[in-house]
Formats: sequence, C-alpha cells, structure tokens
Amino acid sequence: MTPNGTAIRAIRVVRRMSLRQLARLTDLDRGHISRLERGLAGASEASLHRIATALEVPVADLLRADDEPPPPPQPERDVPAPGTPEGELFHYTPEEAARWLPWSARWLRRKARLREVPHNRGAGQITLTGRDIREISAMTAVRPEPDEHGEPPDRSPG
Repeated sequence: MTPNGTAIRAIRVVRRMSLRQLARLTDLDRGHISRLERGLAGASEASLHRIATALEVPVADLLRADDEPPPPPQPERDVPAPGTPEGELFHYTPEEAARWLPWSARWLRRKARLREVPHNRGAGQITLTGRDIREISAMTAVRPEPDEHGEPPDRSPG
C-alpha cells in the first residue's frame, strides 16, 4: 500500500479541513500528515484507514496505483559556490550551506534560531548567503598562538 499524498491533500482541501483538524480526527501527528501529503513519509495500513474514515472516502482513493510511478524527485537547483561573485549574495538553504560547512543543516538551523551564526530570515525561512557561510567558517577557524611579540610562530624547518 503506497499512499498518494497528493490525493490525501486534495481530498482534505476540498473538504475544507485543516491539517490540524485531520490530525485531531485521526489521532495522528500533524507533522507526519504534512510529510505524508508531500510524499516524504509513508503510512501504516491502520493510519490510512483512520485518514480514509476522517475524510469519508474509501482507502483505495488514498493509494497510489501500482502501475503509477512515484512523483519524480525535485531536481536540485544549481547553486554557485559561496566564494564566487555569484555566491556572495545567493541565498542558500541550510541543506545547501551544509555542503560547504562541517555541520548538518539541522545544526545550522538550530544555531540560526539561537542567533549564534549569521543568517537571513526572509518570509520566515532561514537562509545563508555566501558571505554568511564564509563568516561561519572563519568563526570556527583555529589560529596559531602568537609569540611574545604578537607574531605567529616560525614553523619553518631549520
């Protein structure tokens, strides 16, 4: 049984039912239903029966036909490197920024919410410019200890 998230959402919207209402009627997590509708999560047979009952449709209306291929994955957008002129002001998602930093997108989001790393919040979404990514990288760089004259230590073989 492969759920058809697009069908679930369409039926819910036609019935003028919010995610919150469907979650309450089915005793399922609202976030899980949202992921299910977007094709990012599966559902057990019991969950599909509860959703079908709440939407007043047969379970078959919520399933993807066996011969119907799943929706194609969203293509990744072509993003410039942060150090390039194009990347300087480009707005990267945390997932895209994580490609150039040694942290996960989840870590970047958490640090952004805590205002511990530079970021942008347009339309409620956390994004990072190339400048932000370079600044985060510089914030965590380890520098050699200067000597008593304030000069970096001479590490040349000698």
